[in-house]
Amino acid sequence: MGKKYKIIYDRDKCIEFGGCAAASKHFDIASDKKADLVHGKMNKEGLWELEIDEKDLPKNKDAAEICPAKVIHIIDQ
Repeated sequence: MGKKYKIIYDRDKCIEFGGCAAASKHFDIASDKKADLVHGKMNKEGLWELEIDEKDLPKNKDAAEICPAKVIHIIDQ
């Protein structure tokens, strides 16, 4: 079993750049032009979270790095 990671995303601070959706299948642009974290769940702090496998780490790291608002974070589980 591979290592697990968690995407933590602050949708409220998204500035509608869209690069995350181009970099990762885990992001999609919604009708309000902000990105949604596909299959993500909102935590008690109001941030979106999604557990991902190690194989999905590179593209999601790209999404986090390309985000000019720096609202996407990847943490080790």
